[in-house]
Parts: sequence; C-alpha cells; structure tokens
Amino acid sequence: MTEFETQGKRRIAKRLCTSLALVALVSSISFAASAGPQAAMTGAPALGKDAAEGSCVSCHNSFPINSDTAGAIHLQGVPAEYEPGSTYSLTIRVSHTDPAAMRWGFQLTALVMSDGAGAGDFIVTDSATTQVLAAMTGTRSYIEQSYGGTAIGQTGSASWTFEWKAPSKDVGRIAFFASGNVANADGSNQGDRIYSPSPLPVAETTPTTP
Repeated sequence: MTEFETQGKRRIAKRLCTSLALVALVSSISFAASAGPQAAMTGAPALGKDAAEGSCVSCHNSFPINSDTAGAIHLQGVPAEYEPGSTYSLTIRVSHTDPAAMRWGFQLTALVMSDGAGAGDFIVTDSATTQVLAAMTGTRSYIEQSYGGTAIGQTGSASWTFEWKAPSKDVGRIAFFASGNVANADGSNQGDRIYSPSPLPVAETTPTTP
C-alpha cells in the first residue's frame, strides 16, 4: 500500500469517527430533553433574590412560547387554602388538538411569593413517569416527567399525578409555576411547542384562615 493510500484511509477513518461522535452527541441531547429539562425552566418571574427562570422554549425554539391557543397546561388539586404539613394529590395536564403532537413533558415548582424560596416538597408517586430535581443553589425543587413519562404516541393530552406536601408552617401565599412541552416525537428539539402562563402561576394557595 502506498503512502498516499494510507493517508487517504486515515482521513476517511477520522471523518467516520467525527461523524459518529456527532451522532452520539445529538442522541445524548435528545435523550436528555426527553428525560426531562434541567432545573429552573418553569418561567417563574423574578422573586426576592432569585432571577426570573427560563422556559423550555430556550431549547425547543421552533415556535415562540404560547404560539397558539390550541395548547394548554393545567394543574388540578391545589387547595384554595393549605394546611401546614398536609399532603395533597396534584395532577398536571398538558394538551393540544394537533394530531401530530405525540410526546409530552412538563416542569413545575412551588414558590413562596414573599421571597421566592421553594415551598413544600414534591413527592413522586409514580417513579416510572415523574422525577424530582433540586436547584443547583437555593431551596427550590422541581417535579417533571421522566424519560418513561413522555407518553410517546399518545395524542390529545398527557397528565401526571404526584403529591405535594405543604410547608410545616405558614409561609404566606404560595404559587405554582409550570412549563409544558407539546412535542412531535421526531427525536429532535425542533417542531415542538411550549406553553406556560408565565409570569403568572398555574395555581395559587394561601394559608388556612384561623
């Protein structure tokens, strides 16, 4: 084999390795998104010392947030008044009328409105579909879908049920902020739509009146 042929084979091998590395990178990014967004993607506004959070539209950027009125995100089960230390069953639902919407996701947090601190604790009741993340700093926590909880192939809507334990003492008004992902299940971050009432909450609760 000539030196020219040897160098040619080396160049082909190098290009192949680069291509495989790019495929692996894209696959890992896609898996990471399907496995749930990073913390602080709920669209919560600036509160106390905490800056405003982003939303999933920073990654799924084909459309602006709330790009149409066919999609929605709703949270059910939040009491009008919370009893300190009590546990409540909550259900979050993301919906869209587009039949091409076939994969779903969300992220939710609960905050004390007076200072932006995390409020209470999220409790996973179905580890196959949901997971809890802690913020890199501070006291906030987040519940979101897991990789197995994207309801791939399901049209119309998807919902997730979990529990929220109220703080052990009266912390004043608590608000829940959320972002929902309506995806087309093509394995990329393109063509997906993000919905959130941000900077408004999806639900609020106040302490039980004495």
